[in-house]
Order: sequence, then C-alpha cells, then structure tokens
Amino acid sequence: MTIRSKVMSALRWSAASRLLGQMTSWAITIFVIRLLSPGDYGLMAMAMVLVSFLVILNTLGFDAVLVQHKRLDSQTRRQVFGVIIIINTSFFLLLWNGASAIANFYGEADLELILKVLSLQFLLLIFETLPQSELERNIQFAGRSVVDFASLVAGSLTTLALALAGFGVWALVWGTLASTATRTVGLNLICPCPVIPSFALRGLGANLSFGLFVTTDRGLWYLFSESDKFIGGKLLGNQLLGYYAVASHLASLPITKITGLLNSVAFPAFSRTHQGEGEEAVRRYLLKATRLMAVLAFPVFFGMSATAEPLIGVLFGDKWLPAAPLLQLLGLVMPFRLLSNVFSPLLWGVGAPRTSAMNYAIAAVLMPFAFLFGAQWGVFGIACAWLVMYPVVFLVTAWRTCQQVHLPLSAYLAALWRPLFAGIALYMTVLALQDGLAGAPGDWLYLGQLVIAGGLAWCLSIVVLDRASIKEIVQLASGAGG
Repeated sequence: MTIRSKVMSALRWSAASRLLGQMTSWAITIFVIRLLSPGDYGLMAMAMVLVSFLVILNTLGFDAVLVQHKRLDSQTRRQVFGVIIIINTSFFLLLWNGASAIANFYGEADLELILKVLSLQFLLLIFETLPQSELERNIQFAGRSVVDFASLVAGSLTTLALALAGFGVWALVWGTLASTATRTVGLNLICPCPVIPSFALRGLGANLSFGLFVTTDRGLWYLFSESDKFIGGKLLGNQLLGYYAVASHLASLPITKITGLLNSVAFPAFSRTHQGEGEEAVRRYLLKATRLMAVLAFPVFFGMSATAEPLIGVLFGDKWLPAAPLLQLLGLVMPFRLLSNVFSPLLWGVGAPRTSAMNYAIAAVLMPFAFLFGAQWGVFGIACAWLVMYPVVFLVTAWRTCQQVHLPLSAYLAALWRPLFAGIALYMTVLALQDGLAGAPGDWLYLGQLVIAGGLAWCLSIVVLDRASIKEIVQLASGAGG
C-alpha cells in the first residue's frame, strides 16, 4: 500500500471513529453540563491546567522519535521504555506531593484530593507510548480507532453515571481516569509491545535532542493555549472560570479532537512523504490539507459563534447563558487555531522541530500578556485577547512554517480566502435573521431556523466560490481521491 493510500485510509478510519465517538460523547456531555454547576467545571479546569501540561510532557518527545526513526532497533525501544517509566513515575510523585501547594495557590481546598486522584493516570500512561507509537509509525489506525471510540464512550458513560448520582466535580475526575484506563488497555490489546526496560541512556543523545525539541514544542503550545485558564483561575475564581471553561470547551472541542487526528496521522504522513517524494509533495499536501480543513472549519466555528446564545440556551439551559458572549468571541478565532495545528506535524516531519518550537515560543510570549491585560475586564476580556492577538500569531507562524518548505505565504493564504468568504456569508446571514424568525432564542425551533439559514447561505457561497474543494472532500470521504 502506498503512503497516500495509507494516509487516506487512516484519515477515514480516524475521522469515522472520532465522529461517532463525539456524537455519543456530546449527547452525554449535554446532560452532564446541565447536571453540574459552573463551580464544578471551574474546579476541574483549575486541576487540569497542571495535569494536562504534565501529560503533554510525559514522553519527553520519545513517542515522536519512535515514529520518525528510520531504523528502530530493540535496544532503542528498551531505552525509551525506561525513560517513559522514570518520567511518568516522577510526574505521579510530583503531583501527589504537590497537590496541597497547588490547592493553596488557587485558594481551593477541594483541589488537593482531586489532583491526587488525577495523578494516578500517569501510572497508566507508562504503558501507552510504545503501542501507540508503533501504530502511528506504520500508519495503522483501524484498531486504534476502535480503541479511541471505546475510551471516549467509557469516559463519557462513567461521567454521566456519577453526575446522575450527585458526585459533582468527581464525575469529571473519575470519567477522565476511566477514559485513560480504557485507552491504555485497548492499545496494548491490539498492539502488544512486550519490552524489558533499559535505564542506560548511552547512545540516546541524538534521539534525546530531537525529543527535547518536540517536548519544548508541546510545552510551549500548552503554555500559550491554556494560560488563559491558569490566569482566569487565579484572578477570577472557579465560578467565572466555569463559564469560560465551558465556552472554551465547546468552542475548542473540534480542535481538540482533530488535533489528535492531525498529530497521529499528519506527522508520520509528512515524514514519509518528505523522505520518499520530496519537498514539492510536502508543499502540495500542506496546501490541500489547508483547503480542506478551511472548508470545514469556517462554517462550523462561524456558525457556532453566530448562534452562541440560542445554542447555549438550548443545549445547557439558562444557568449557562453567561457563557454565550464568550463562545461568540472564541468561535471567531477557532478556525485559525485549527489551521495552525498542521504546522507542527509538518515541521516535525521535515526534521525542523526547532522552527516549530520557536513558533510556539512566539505564541507563548504574546498570548499570556494579552490574557493578563484582558483579565482586567474579566472573562470577557480574556476572550477578547484571543480575538485580537491570535490572528497576529497565526500570520507570523504561518510565514515561518512556509519558509521551511519554500512556499510563499501568499500561496498559503490564497488557499484560505474562498472558505473564509463563504464562512463570512454564513455569519452575516445568521446575524441578519436573528430578529425576524419564529420562536424565542431558548427553543429548538429558533435555533433550527438559524442553522438551516446559515447552512443554505454557506452552501450557496461555497458552490460559487470553491467547487473544487467540495469535490476533493467528497473524493476523500468516498475513498476515490488521491
């Protein structure tokens, strides 16, 4: 099977499983958000700031080494497994022993036990890296897609059951652990990688250097993308952070799931393409991926932004309406965040992790300053910081990425303008019709009319502006495209 065929197959399997999983997960999540309070979500957001950061760092980038390495011997696997054991055990102990200090920092005593329980997942993650990397290395995603679906459903059902039983924030905590446990067990069932660990680091120098660049890259990405919650939690408290966390979660959910797909499929795909077909093929695939993502991203996120108030009211109830203005702002910037997520897999794939890390360093400097400034106006100001500053970050990092594959920035931006204008047409149509439709903003009839009107506006615009991309998406979905 060719690289192209493997990538298309991987994309279809991953997209299908994630779509099915997300439909199930979100049906459950809607009920859970209705049951829990903003304070519950605020506490969980505070806890996950550090936990998720450590998860990002828990392989020291050696998972990427295992995927990118041209010739992978058993000794390297043993050494990597040894490093993974040391790092995850250290993170478990760090989080367990530091839980009290973190709780004191936020002024929330309940955080201490929450953090200690969440730290247990690092003992599970020890056994995830090798099978996951092996599947990514060989671009084999059928079995992994089933595991992803199972872990998502297991976590969602656990959360729902505990929320119905009145466990509050603990429903979110145990749901997270259930998802991690299911995923770890499932990966080892479909791709067992029995390895005796080696704790000798001799000969790992070059791999460690690459891995540290990848780790720096991931850490800086997390710093810029999650520092809003860190700042909001410290300055605004768990109630306001809860509104912001739910709006951010709803706005970024497609990004979270598609980023996992991009990192797992695009990185090995760009790596193999660069090695086998050269830089011209990498440029071609970058532009194609950008066009197709843009066609899907702008209508989803602009539609979410334009219908923010009725969407929040219908899905989550009136108690969550303070989150609507935040969703409206965040939805406008999310297409660009999604599009930027292809930059790192591309740069890793062509052997330029330093450029990727510097891209995130730029974002990690500019965005937290914007959040600190915006926090003077509460959570609304933090959301505005995304809208004002992130387009600047996007343009700078897009230019730097394009330079690495000798692609003019103008050629990259040319792939965006048609989907962007179709998204603007959708947005303006929905805004223009909001005062003239039957029903009230809190009912399904009103929301349904807005969705239909916006969808028709987008379909008409995209057919006029960009039929070629629609044809590519149909070919990709049917398996006929190359």
